[in-house]
Amino acid sequence: MFRLISLTLAAFAIGISEFVLVGLLPAIAADVHADLGTAGLLVTVYALAITVFSPLLTSWLSRYDSRAMLAGLMALFALGNLAVAASPNLTGLMLGRAAAGAAHGTVFALGAPVAASLAPKDKAGRAIALMFLGLTVAMVIGVPAGTAIGTAIGWRATFTLVAALGLAAALTLWALLPSASGERGVLLREQLALLAHRPLALTYIVTALGFGATFAVFTYLEPLLTRHAGYTAQAVTWILVLFGAATVAGNLVGGRLTDRRGAVLTIRMALTGLIVSLVALLATQGHSVAVVVNIAVWGVFAFLISPAVQTHAVALASVHGPGAEKAASGLNIAAFNAGIATASFAGGLVLDHGDPARTPWVAIALALAGLVATTGIAAHHASRRGANASGRGVGASLR
Repeated sequence: MFRLISLTLAAFAIGISEFVLVGLLPAIAADVHADLGTAGLLVTVYALAITVFSPLLTSWLSRYDSRAMLAGLMALFALGNLAVAASPNLTGLMLGRAAAGAAHGTVFALGAPVAASLAPKDKAGRAIALMFLGLTVAMVIGVPAGTAIGTAIGWRATFTLVAALGLAAALTLWALLPSASGERGVLLREQLALLAHRPLALTYIVTALGFGATFAVFTYLEPLLTRHAGYTAQAVTWILVLFGAATVAGNLVGGRLTDRRGAVLTIRMALTGLIVSLVALLATQGHSVAVVVNIAVWGVFAFLISPAVQTHAVALASVHGPGAEKAASGLNIAAFNAGIATASFAGGLVLDHGDPARTPWVAIALALAGLVATTGIAAHHASRRGANASGRGVGASLR
């Protein structure tokens, strides 16, 4: 498990880069003379870059040594964030975000199967959760710290720090991961062929809808809390700490639940809890104490789903031949960010034409659709379990 630390550090740097915009968006918008909704496109562009480039880069890089590719990708991530820190305008910011996003998606596509390979099969869910722990720890420590640094000395300093962390992660990956001999690459058409496998396609839909539900609101949480709950920008930083701590708990519990109770049940529990907490947010957003409690509960369910959908996708793909796990992992990361891109864009439209208080309605609709999609996954698993009563292999990981 010690070697997993390198992947956790990479995910930590990536998590800060992806999520720190929540606290810095107003300052960035003012600096580049854009309104909040337009500046929110920085979240959308980042997520779209992951969605588009992750399958392409996974196809190209999966044939080479994973250690070398992961280290190189984190170096690209560092350069992208350095470009963001130096850019004088919104166009430059978007280009830097796109470069960082392209690296982000492929790191998780190649890294999740590596994480699973470093642990016994019955602990694969926990190994993947440990990698994703970097994302959630970033929300507890990195995002609030990055927000505080950005508020105190400027948002560009935050992205310079993220670039430094990315470079440190690249060096750590090279030092700690075992060298893996190259294997047959995963062709793009083979990745797309996985989408014809109904349970995998449904898993990606659930991933997109589940994470989209959170980011339709989370991207614009700062204006929601300052306008309706009466918090200052500095106070929002501490609320982000609380949300991040809750996501850490959700991620770890999700990994254990996936190993013990199965991916499908964990996914459905996560989405049900997410719907309840988002409905409650409509009622609590104007109450300073109640909304904070609500945000903590929301954070747990928001990331309870993370290791479950990733483990589910990798397990389903394992019967499709060499390299399929990397392809499935990459497509799941693409789905994750397609959901973020779509939901953050929809939330921005709501913000441009109304009030951040309405963003939970978008989120609730997405989460409900995701819960409906899980019925297809569960039905498929039931048929597999009937056909394979021994419960061995992939089916055992899908309980």
